[in-house]
Amino acid sequence: MKKSVIHFCMLAAMLMCTGNIMAQDPNFHIYLSLGQSNMEGNARIEAQDTVDINDRFKVLQAVDCPDLNREKGKWYTAVPPLSRCKTGLTPTDYFGRTLVEKLPDSIKVGVINVAVGGCKIELFDKDNYKEYVSTAPDWLKNMVAEYDGNPYGRLVEMAKIAQKDGVIKGILLHQGESNTGDTLWPKKVKIVYDNILEDLDLEASKTPLLAGEMVHADQGGICASMNKIVATLPETIPNAHIVSSKGCPDAKDNLHFNAEGYRMLGRRYAIKLLNVLRNQANDPVAQKHAPEGFDTVRNGIPKGRIDSIMYRSKTVGTERKAMIYTPPGFSKSKRYPVLYLLHGIGGDEKEWLTHGTPQVIFDNLYADGKLEPMIVVMPNGRAMKNDRVEGNIFSKERVEAFATFENDLLNDLIPFIEKNFKVYKDREHRAISGLSMGGGQTLNFGLGNLDTFAWVGAFSSAPNTKVPQELLPDPEKAKTLELLWISCGDADGLMPFSKRTSDYLRDHDVPHIFYVEPGGHDFEVWKNDLYMFSQLLFKPVDKSILNKYSVLGMPASTNVRRAQYPQILPDSRVIFKTKAPEAKQLQIDLGKKYDMEIDDEGFWTVTTDSISEGFHYYSLLIDGVAVADPASETFYGMGRMASGIEIPFKGDGYYSLKEVPHGDIRINKYFSAASGTWREMYVYTPPGYDNSSEDYPVLYLLHGGGEDQRGWANQGKTNLILDNLIAENKAEPMIIAMLDGNVSSPGGVAGFNENALVAFENELKQGAIPFVEQKYRVKTGAKNRALAGLSMGGLQTLHAGVHNTDMFSHLGVFSSGWFANNDELSGLQYEYMQDNVATINNNLKNFFISMGGPEDIAYKNCQVMMRKFDEMGIEYDYSEYPGGHTWPVWRHDLYNFAQLLFAE
Repeated sequence: MKKSVIHFCMLAAMLMCTGNIMAQDPNFHIYLSLGQSNMEGNARIEAQDTVDINDRFKVLQAVDCPDLNREKGKWYTAVPPLSRCKTGLTPTDYFGRTLVEKLPDSIKVGVINVAVGGCKIELFDKDNYKEYVSTAPDWLKNMVAEYDGNPYGRLVEMAKIAQKDGVIKGILLHQGESNTGDTLWPKKVKIVYDNILEDLDLEASKTPLLAGEMVHADQGGICASMNKIVATLPETIPNAHIVSSKGCPDAKDNLHFNAEGYRMLGRRYAIKLLNVLRNQANDPVAQKHAPEGFDTVRNGIPKGRIDSIMYRSKTVGTERKAMIYTPPGFSKSKRYPVLYLLHGIGGDEKEWLTHGTPQVIFDNLYADGKLEPMIVVMPNGRAMKNDRVEGNIFSKERVEAFATFENDLLNDLIPFIEKNFKVYKDREHRAISGLSMGGGQTLNFGLGNLDTFAWVGAFSSAPNTKVPQELLPDPEKAKTLELLWISCGDADGLMPFSKRTSDYLRDHDVPHIFYVEPGGHDFEVWKNDLYMFSQLLFKPVDKSILNKYSVLGMPASTNVRRAQYPQILPDSRVIFKTKAPEAKQLQIDLGKKYDMEIDDEGFWTVTTDSISEGFHYYSLLIDGVAVADPASETFYGMGRMASGIEIPFKGDGYYSLKEVPHGDIRINKYFSAASGTWREMYVYTPPGYDNSSEDYPVLYLLHGGGEDQRGWANQGKTNLILDNLIAENKAEPMIIAMLDGNVSSPGGVAGFNENALVAFENELKQGAIPFVEQKYRVKTGAKNRALAGLSMGGLQTLHAGVHNTDMFSHLGVFSSGWFANNDELSGLQYEYMQDNVATINNNLKNFFISMGGPEDIAYKNCQVMMRKFDEMGIEYDYSEYPGGHTWPVWRHDLYNFAQLLFAE
């Protein structure tokens, strides 16, 4: 059974090869295709297009084709042609073939293709098509006649038949060549789309429209200019998605695609659909950014009112100004909630009105029914007698006035508003938000007065924002907020202030929205913030989806310098983006493969599912070849250099870089007497090593298969884990020697056979330990040595450690165990242990065994091994940390194991 990119809960019934299906099957997914010649199919059908077509891919015949033995209104296996009887290859062919390849075997795919070469979109306007056809040339009328003069009607007729058999899941459109230059085309498409939804009783949110580009400019497309208009379609139809034609080869006329172009374009339709469906399944927030025109004045809608007010400020000792917006239909007899909206360091009470047009944004939102009626107060946040924007706005006196405004707001302005306007006076009906300096005030005042505000929205918070520990010393109290919103543009230099606050909130389980959007430190960003934030106010908020709102993510910590992608979204989904304009196919291999989509500039992108915490290897697959992502740091793993990505999570602080004394990682080459070769190890020395004369105990730490001595230093964060533990007095200062465990013996493979394990034991005893004890100031003797390893390194620890308890008093076995079904490997080990139970138990102070839970690939072997130990009476401690066979588990294992070592 293939894995699906989206979740399906029902089993499929068997699909008949031809003829009608007798009962509706929810796992029969149907797609409508319409347009002109490129959707109809203009390229010659080749042999490869007619073979190996899965019978789960069906076409509902839209016209009678006696020569093909097909009747209108019946289902057939989708052997081309899929449109009229003598048409060619179409994108729909490889759209369906790709879907059935990637979807589970329980899913069937059906298509209905009604397209007419050379037509304008007006042909599919059910109310005006007759007028259009009346002036059409005869050749077009002849094609239209095959659909009884009404192609739109035929499409709906066939769709209604199909709905008896399955479920319509989407619409494919390829049209526009005949409408090139028509800026009204998106609106005309919307008329057709809305009619289809109405006539077939479909929901817009569940019916994506996929629109393909004309032959691209990179192929010399003569209608390529239309692609700019096609690109605007999602502004008119929110659930419209554009399929790029970049790189899809065309025919000699530069108008149509050739056969390979149709294959590529069809696959892209399918990949676009699958990604859309996966993203919609993962992401219940339908709107993430303000649409075009959200801040443009609309005629013919009710308008709110802007007024200036004066209030007496005891805090400042003067009369102060503020602006106030009252909503359309404002009534003095009705009670309203209040939003206090703050400006930036260079503004005053009119800054929002001058640059942000909040009244226009609010009026439009009210007209769309998206906003709760509220009063909006825009004060001057510079609480001083001369609060005008004059002189040095960054002077100490003027900056301090922004902090003074807290008292003015709480003790003067809010009481004035509540005395002179009919408003609610409880925290649940009071919100505060602001931009830049006002964003910092919002967090400082809002989180500092949780009994006053229940709604807090900070836009691009400035450096006046208190550090998180001061801002919210008791994070538990912030959980009473109705909504906490923090946003910033991705190109804003003030992003670190927003991010550090969000990270602190995440680590303390405080629900909040961290909204990252395109843009810098300007009103284009802040207007969008106001549009998004205001819609959430004073109504129930689903806190389970707060981490779904962000448009963009934060660049991964594993990216190379200045690389913006991959980006990690707040819900741990990852956006990958890379430029490869000449490639035909790109995928991200992150254990699961994700198909990427190309845009007009040659960038390929995809958003993944939520990825589990910690470190993951990944690769770019370019036309099937696995390569490292040039935007990511590379790590030796999987037996080669691979890209890696670090997914942050609550609880990752134990390996964060902190302001504590730091040790060093040293790279040493040494000549091994055991192998007669030069080898390399990474050595961690604790803080203060070079300035002391003290001797230290040693942990010898081993990597897993496919990795080497770099693993624990780079992927494992060993130095940071130990720096933090030592600083907190949770671990003894120690030296950690990270060895290369890839030691082979003649006829053996490193790590996984008796000879290789013996070879490693010899390397450890005759090469590594002598070098460490000669090079570094270390304590000797078993009580001052520990040995630990993960996976393959765990096997090596079991062998070398158990056989040498006179050399090691501490053993750590992470995600490993003797092979349960390999007596040749494990039999000798158990026999040795059975004969030496007392010695092992007496000599070992710590025998620590840990696993990544049942999903760990070594879990079953380990359970068998521990049962053997129990039978023999071997003493050990066992620990589990969920995460499988991954670095987050092993980092946590080291964190726990290190705390057990070398204490007197």
